[in-house]
Amino acid sequence: MKLSNFDIQRLLRAAGYYRGDLDGDLGPKSQAGIRSLLTSRQGEVEHGWERWSLDRQAVAAAQLVLKHSGYNPGNIDGWSGYNTAQAFGEWSDAQAGAPREPWRPDDRFETIQTPGAVRPWGLQKDVERRFGVAGGAQCTAGVVNLPFPLRLAWAKSTTIRTFRCHEAVADSVARVLGRVADAYSEEQRERLGLDLWGGCFNYRNKRGGATLSMHAYGVAIDWDPERNQLKWGRDRAALADPAADRWWSLWEEEGWLSLGRARNFDWMHVQAPGL
Repeated sequence: MKLSNFDIQRLLRAAGYYRGDLDGDLGPKSQAGIRSLLTSRQGEVEHGWERWSLDRQAVAAAQLVLKHSGYNPGNIDGWSGYNTAQAFGEWSDAQAGAPREPWRPDDRFETIQTPGAVRPWGLQKDVERRFGVAGGAQCTAGVVNLPFPLRLAWAKSTTIRTFRCHEAVADSVARVLGRVADAYSEEQRERLGLDLWGGCFNYRNKRGGATLSMHAYGVAIDWDPERNQLKWGRDRAALADPAADRWWSLWEEEGWLSLGRARNFDWMHVQAPGL
């Protein structure tokens, strides 16, 4: 999922910050473009970027190009995670002339049958009525104190002990993860990727959809996105492993919905439109 130097040069050249060959070598011309872009947009980049490695600065520059081209790479933080890779894929498809059309069927359903229950799917009007306006202060007012450390999916050597979500779902998340801690050993959590946190609040549209994501309300969480990519089905997604059935049941018992279990795509994702 990491952007290559060649990818970064393509983005820099498309934005007018690099005029050399696409050779995958971040030499003086590439570095000058990276620094120029980061300096001109430094208010959008996470603090302290001047002290980052060249590789991280290069990814941050690529993220800026994607953002200002109308794609959503996530935070401008220099980490080449799932959001950045997804945004680059969409940008690359557009460069090749592929149509940028919504493909997800999610906005056609009010409810969905899940194991043991019929649950609300998450229509825009219903979610806004329940959780308030997307991006509001309430969307990050909830703090989840974790029963076990989570690794950042885009920087696996970094762990967190808390994260923020919508204030209405924080207690529910904590209950689920407490039960996960009882149901799975540390080794099992690591093997299945249950400790790989892919993010919660993110003000954006649904990937492949036309309306706001549940992430824009802080009521969705992604897990191990690298091994559970958006369009992967049961034949490829790590969280489709039968060993993860209990994991999904614990979420469903709290009223959360797995898009993988319900629709066989986006197995990284769990959302709570009906809490």
